[in-house]
Amino acid sequence: MMKPPKIENPLFFKLLKEKQFIPDEFISDLLFELDGNALDVLATLIQSGIGTKRQLCQLWCDSIGIAHVDLEKSLFQSKVVRKIPERFARQHYAIPIYQMGDTVTVATPIPDNKALKIQIENIIKGPVNLVFALPQDIEWAIENEYQTNTALYEFFTKISTSKVFEADSPISEKVFEEIAGKESIKQLHVCLILLGITEHTSEIQIDPEEHIARIFFIINGNFHERLQIEKTVYHQLLKNLKSMAKANKAGEKDAYYSRIIFPTPGKKFDIQFLSLPTEFGEKIFLKLMNRQALQQIPKLPDMQLSIKQLRLLEHQLAPPKGIMLVSGPALSDFSSLAYSIIKEIRSAGTQKIMTVEDSPSWLLKEIEQYQVNPKANFTRTDALKSCLNHHPHVIYVQNINDPEITGALRDAADSGLFIIAGINAADVFDALSITRLSIGPVVTTIINQQMVRRLCDHCKQRYQLSPKEMEDLFIFSGTPKVVVYRATGCPYCQQTGYHGHIGIQELLAVNDDIKNLISRNATISDIKNKSKQDGFQSKEYDGIKKVLRGLTTFEELQSLHSS
Repeated sequence: MMKPPKIENPLFFKLLKEKQFIPDEFISDLLFELDGNALDVLATLIQSGIGTKRQLCQLWCDSIGIAHVDLEKSLFQSKVVRKIPERFARQHYAIPIYQMGDTVTVATPIPDNKALKIQIENIIKGPVNLVFALPQDIEWAIENEYQTNTALYEFFTKISTSKVFEADSPISEKVFEEIAGKESIKQLHVCLILLGITEHTSEIQIDPEEHIARIFFIINGNFHERLQIEKTVYHQLLKNLKSMAKANKAGEKDAYYSRIIFPTPGKKFDIQFLSLPTEFGEKIFLKLMNRQALQQIPKLPDMQLSIKQLRLLEHQLAPPKGIMLVSGPALSDFSSLAYSIIKEIRSAGTQKIMTVEDSPSWLLKEIEQYQVNPKANFTRTDALKSCLNHHPHVIYVQNINDPEITGALRDAADSGLFIIAGINAADVFDALSITRLSIGPVVTTIINQQMVRRLCDHCKQRYQLSPKEMEDLFIFSGTPKVVVYRATGCPYCQQTGYHGHIGIQELLAVNDDIKNLISRNATISDIKNKSKQDGFQSKEYDGIKKVLRGLTTFEELQSLHSS
């Protein structure tokens, strides 16, 4: 890479002062130290935590009048990335992201550079829309897309088996041979994983039915049917995947968990392999791990908690005590929230943190992580006992839906250990109902999260709520106008109208009054009424606020009631 561009942006600093992010003299000191480069100042402010990346980049973009794209959260269209040669991308800090119609959107730290825009338009022979991205994000994206995904895509297309993924109807063994050759069926398992990686798939599912098997790619939580294969092809694919996962001896009537280290021309990918028996054969799950080199545990301010929830949570962690329940229904990703809390505690200087996990999502630096392994008879009880023998300050238990460990957790909390405990529950009161008899007296905080799809910032459409919609949602006099957003669809979000997910949360701080109700064995209804008197706000309330902020839709909030 060439040296990042040096930019002066006095309007950005004016906005910083108006928003009172930092004192005037601090800005002057930073500019002096960083040789007057406003981009370096922006990066330093983000790293220092003075403001979130989203807040500070938005301020920067307000100063130049051009949109910001967070490349760590963006889906790149591999074919579009290759419209610009890698050498040019590195020299000019510019990388294509996606194409809408004839226009290609390109990320660069200097989106107001007209000469650069003309150069790129001459290369791709079409119109270009330049958007702002941080230089370090551009560097990562170039490394990731050109060195890994683009190289993999080119490698994938050279394999004859890749042609079958263009078919519309179920692929039989005969059709397979006609399209790709006699021996190509033996490459299907490799091609399947390669294509999954290049299309940013988080999980591949192979679902057998009576006469065919369907192959699904899960991208951003959405299912995309990628291919249908007849059962003879399915059995060959299953055999090769099980061989790769060293699961040849696993019975067809038993669940089997394993791990695949998949080498590619760019890097090695860690893949979790799970086989589950069904009526028509084994259902296979391939979960692709560590796909993004810069994937980091999100900070608490980046978890989209409300300001009230964030301040309340920070108060409960100063200092942390008792047991904090982090809960949610299935597929609510509440473990990410738990990881963010661990990161917050670690940044405050807590020395020894340990975890007991069924399936770690991140490898945590300087934290000992124990993974439960039922096949090796290493249970949660065994893992927890090992942790306690090392006398940590904090323990995170990913799943406490196991009555055997709750007694040990209560004793540990009584002795002064802080415990973060994950549990499947519909809401905070459901979590309390499940645990009140076992660990209720030492629970200090309960958080509940549910995931909904996040509106795509590139195509969401404003509209005004009708009087009927207003009456259903609010108490109002009939005069205010409320504007929200609806999903439309564009190439960036694969025409879904949504890109990524966002958490809808509720938080209950267990104060002395609530503790007294728990100790007197009061009903959950009584506890709920007291909590509301103390200012408790439900997930529904949090969800409506996020709709009004343009983050999601009322249609997505319906899942809060159906879970």
